[in-house]
Amino acid sequence: MKARQLNWKWLLLSFAVLILATVAIFPRLTGNSAELQRRTIAALSDWAGGEVKLTGPLTVHYFPDVAIKGGFELRDPARLPPVQSIASNDAKFTLDLPALLGGHISIDALRLTKPEIVLKDQAPSAPTSQETQAARIANLFAGTNVRTVRLRDGRITLPPSLGGETIDKVQARFDASANTGAMSSFGSFDFRNETVRFALDSAKPVATETGAAVPVGLTLNSSPLALKFSGNATITDSLKLDGEVQTEIADVRRLFRWSGIALPEGKSLQGLTASGTAHFSGTTLSFDDGVFTLDGNTADGVLSVAMGARPHLEGTLDFGRLVLDPYFGWSAAPEAAPAKGTGLDRVLLNHFDADLRVSAAEIAAAALKLGRGAFTLSAKRGVLASEIGELELCNGEGTGRIGADLTQREVKANLTATFSNMSLEFCLQPFGLTAPFKGTSGLKIEAATEGNHWEEAVKRLTGELKLNAQNGSVPIDLGRLLGATVPLDGDGWAQSNGTGFDRLAAECRLAVGHIWCQAFDMQTQGRLVSGTGDIDLMRQTLEWNLTAADSDDASARTTAPRISIRGPLAEPMIRRADRPTFGEGSTQASPLSNPVSPR
Repeated sequence: MKARQLNWKWLLLSFAVLILATVAIFPRLTGNSAELQRRTIAALSDWAGGEVKLTGPLTVHYFPDVAIKGGFELRDPARLPPVQSIASNDAKFTLDLPALLGGHISIDALRLTKPEIVLKDQAPSAPTSQETQAARIANLFAGTNVRTVRLRDGRITLPPSLGGETIDKVQARFDASANTGAMSSFGSFDFRNETVRFALDSAKPVATETGAAVPVGLTLNSSPLALKFSGNATITDSLKLDGEVQTEIADVRRLFRWSGIALPEGKSLQGLTASGTAHFSGTTLSFDDGVFTLDGNTADGVLSVAMGARPHLEGTLDFGRLVLDPYFGWSAAPEAAPAKGTGLDRVLLNHFDADLRVSAAEIAAAALKLGRGAFTLSAKRGVLASEIGELELCNGEGTGRIGADLTQREVKANLTATFSNMSLEFCLQPFGLTAPFKGTSGLKIEAATEGNHWEEAVKRLTGELKLNAQNGSVPIDLGRLLGATVPLDGDGWAQSNGTGFDRLAAECRLAVGHIWCQAFDMQTQGRLVSGTGDIDLMRQTLEWNLTAADSDDASARTTAPRISIRGPLAEPMIRRADRPTFGEGSTQASPLSNPVSPR
């Protein structure tokens, strides 16, 4: 046998003897199993600040690492205030060998399989000094006796005040092995049939004038919610967060149902994003100079949300373009008139309170395109009040008030508004009326209604309406109607030969789905056209009787030519009512006539 081979054999033999000797004398250096368990319990109690028990059959392993296996119980840990108890029948404590040989207990890893974690209701406690709070946090993260904690398939039971529900399938790893007070963690859990994945990183706590500030980075990902936070967590007598937040919520209704607020399905509250500097304290989340998107509308401003049985929103928001269709069940298509809509999305006011100040460069509601607007919105327990400080309508401007009561089975609403300098042409086009009405007008309206759908609201509409216009024209060929010496066919709206007016005034009332105008006067060049009439809002028809007098004298009105306007609003029949239309009284209508039926 060669000398080199003999050297290797002796080396291996010596190594084996050393290992055996170490195994034999190691328990003498570290103490027996009972002593090791006692020291481990003391280290865990010191770390958590609570009562620790190792239960069930316990085993101590010295190879390949020093570890204790068995059951584990922890109750009322002072340094984990939300926790009432932690229990696991399958726990493993891996001890740090160098520290153990040096006479100290340091736990490299604490692994809990299927732990049961019970949270407790937080009772108000006497405030403690900021120095005490900062010291507790520093002791929890810096110089800790436990470097890594792993939870496998755990379950967390929420306190009775939160419904006593459970968070299941908790998989998590918490690593403070840097021994500087910094910690990193990641994992996942299931809550209400949704899986949530998280990652949490924190740096060394720093004592400040307001408490201990811990730099924190948090990421949450789930189907209802995605969130990123980077900032500071400050702990005094409560937890406060200050930092940058980015969040995305595909369906806000789904998120609130997941969190316990029963919102029904709907088309609104979709695609919420929020980003900016945020602050969280207690149950209130607030944004400074945030950017928000909801239902395709984007705004910047200040916003706070106070969570509770009825979440409360407060803030100031400035929109570039604000589309109201999702909140009224309207379609953006011109043919989908409001009368066919499903009505106000009352669930928003039944479940939320709000105090908002809103402005927008452009407002759109169904086919109606508005200009700039600014208004306040106050909602409390289903009662809405809105002050319109500015609203551009039909190239004019207006102010007003809107109220709605959603506490009853049927919605009750009211409107008071005053508008000026409106363009008649721009007002009628969105409703599909292409007849060339022109002029600058003012409008005053006081209206009230009730109902759960637009059809009901229109039928139950009551109130008054006053219209004043000047320097315009109506699509009626008054010269042709009054100047002909022979019977004429019935006309529709005149597309090119309208009648100009200097002024136009109408006083109307709203009732049973109609606009009844009991006074109508239009001053044209040389004639005063006056009369009465109504518009059926549901059937989209009108029926008017007018006279065209040479003066305002009562006798002149009595003998003045009469004009009737009847039929569909889009294309009525306009004719002289004081003489036969061509073909009346004969057995055969003129083959050249093409009258439009009024129905």
